[in-house]
Amino acid sequence: MEMNTLKTVSRRLSIRLKILSTACCAWFAASAVAGADGSPAAEWLAAQVDAHSGRLYVYADYSDSRNAFTQRGVMGEGRVDDPVMDEACAEAYAGITSVRVHVPLAANSWSGYYFGNGFLEAGGAPGFNWGDVRAGMDLRGARKLVFHARAESGRGARVNFFVGGVGSGKRYPDSGRKETGYVVLTDEWKRFEIDLAGVDLSYISGGFGWVANRTSNPDKNNIVFYLDEIYYEFTSPRPVPVFPASYAAVPLDREGYFINSVAYSYDVAMTTLALSYAGKTEQAYRVADGLLFALYHDRKFAAPARGLRNGYSAGDPTSFPGWVSASGKSPFAKLTGFFDVASQVWFEDYYSDSYSTGNNAWAILAFLEVWRQSKKTEYLEAACAVADYIVTLKDNANGGFKGGWEGFDDSQQKAGYISTEHCIDIYSAFSQLACELEKSGHTPSGGHNAAFYRENAAYARTFVMRMYDSAGGFFYTGTKPDGKTVNRDVYPLDVNTWGLLAFYNDPAIDVRKILSAIEERFAVEGGLYDFNSDTDGTWWEGSLQKIVAEKVTGNDAKYRAQLAVANAAAEADGSITAADRDGVSTGLWLEGVNPDGTPKGNEWKYNRRVHTGATAWLAIAQLGRNPLEPCVSQSGSVQPVAARMQALVRDGRLHVSGLGQNTPVKVYTASGGEVACIVSPTGAVTETFVCDLPARGVYIVTAGTESRKVIY
Repeated sequence: MEMNTLKTVSRRLSIRLKILSTACCAWFAASAVAGADGSPAAEWLAAQVDAHSGRLYVYADYSDSRNAFTQRGVMGEGRVDDPVMDEACAEAYAGITSVRVHVPLAANSWSGYYFGNGFLEAGGAPGFNWGDVRAGMDLRGARKLVFHARAESGRGARVNFFVGGVGSGKRYPDSGRKETGYVVLTDEWKRFEIDLAGVDLSYISGGFGWVANRTSNPDKNNIVFYLDEIYYEFTSPRPVPVFPASYAAVPLDREGYFINSVAYSYDVAMTTLALSYAGKTEQAYRVADGLLFALYHDRKFAAPARGLRNGYSAGDPTSFPGWVSASGKSPFAKLTGFFDVASQVWFEDYYSDSYSTGNNAWAILAFLEVWRQSKKTEYLEAACAVADYIVTLKDNANGGFKGGWEGFDDSQQKAGYISTEHCIDIYSAFSQLACELEKSGHTPSGGHNAAFYRENAAYARTFVMRMYDSAGGFFYTGTKPDGKTVNRDVYPLDVNTWGLLAFYNDPAIDVRKILSAIEERFAVEGGLYDFNSDTDGTWWEGSLQKIVAEKVTGNDAKYRAQLAVANAAAEADGSITAADRDGVSTGLWLEGVNPDGTPKGNEWKYNRRVHTGATAWLAIAQLGRNPLEPCVSQSGSVQPVAARMQALVRDGRLHVSGLGQNTPVKVYTASGGEVACIVSPTGAVTETFVCDLPARGVYIVTAGTESRKVIY
């Protein structure tokens, strides 16, 4: 869970920093590639969602976001030391950790621990609730509590376990209690159940507890036992929002364990899309509802002032009853983090706490897809709200849209860079949003109409085309932090695959040349494609995007052949790893770069670890869908580029005519550099803008929301 009141510290984690996060949702024609079995990857995604519906965990793993009762209350009577619970023990029944309990025993004494919901006051630290604060959970519908336990080898133990019972005689006591009585623990793990039939579970603060005494363990000075997989099992699925974890959990001694419980908003949006395409609408709605809750319940900022954060706590993102953020919000969307027992500090990640423009555009596409299927207005309104936030990041000086907001709550700064990926995302998302508004006739509460979003889609497109190198057949990453200088330090695969998915019908790009450039720059021997041109391993997410691009651009034979390679690389359960080996590099940095170009943090790398985002792309590839398909408007225009503007070159001089009054005109080289023009327009509608071109080559001309490519 997220403890906003505790110290937030940047952790340099091996995660995919979405500096260039990008687009999402469309409705490319379904394919029969997956066959009668549908999409195994989509089945896996649905199973991840369903796993959260029938259980509520007391303890799953150490610092696991699924743990609902996170505070500890020690109990005891007589002359005995407090028990010690190590909640990060590697000797697990399931998952990666268990709880190892050491209990000192003394005559006429007893001791134990509660696993409680606790409470959090604004500006304070979380604490255990002994019944003084109204912060219990409603567990009605739970039919039993399940836990697994064993004793230390060769020692044995007798322990009493129970549910509820906190706060007797206090203002807010638990509504019920049920215990096992003293049970015998042996060397072998054993499953225990507490039948909750007839127990009033309407208000429970003490989710689980145990006590032990010398009387039940005669002739022993202490006992040691282990607990794991403690959860409530419900009669019917709970209709709670769900964020599937982005990565499979790894042991605490492995690099990257800090992100075991992270749900990156990009992965969440991709999961929503994949589930929707596969017809898993119930699961898709629950994931989309998580995005909906997070959008309107930020712990710090007024909703939806900055859209969605980059990362949230996996599982149900809703904060616990009785928990209030430092800014006084309750309930609020839980952010991801990790509590370090040794230092007693709650750590959060710089990137996860930030807001990336591209990730928000993906959320628009996810909201639009569930809107199409459900026709629930709240999804369409959410898409509009996120789009309106993105428009506030419009860079009127340099073109495109800024990268978002970066940093922790009290020190966030607007990002200076402009990402090509982000603008691809925005183009597809805004064009689809405009279509949905046109078809539905809905008037958004924000007051903007379809034409407004089409205009901004065209603005995003203009920047993308500035970043297209027609000679090399690839898209540049975007700009450096100054918002002007083209970033030529790294050439990612995904900006090119997504450029194909969004603009495969656009005459401004050469599809075949881009596909050839991908083969030349990113192909990995014996696999598919790398993130960058060092080809040190296969990056499955980008490779699957390339496979979809082959489908979209009509290369069906290659699409099928490469999809067969990806299917063969998938895990038996249908999921797929982020990379085919550990340490696949990207050339990008976890916290971006400083204004002088020096990197912050460590290099962002991919590992051979099951990844929800990559699995979502596998599902999309299996289903033959294009999530970045731009939408044609009712009038048949993909973007509002008026036909009146004309641009041509005569004798080395560029002439632009058909301009509206006071229309600003700029000229850029193919690599994004702005050309200093000598003559400015006079303002008359038919007046010609004239510019002396410095050399032969390809130029992009922009006039308001219009753009043209000219060759000299």
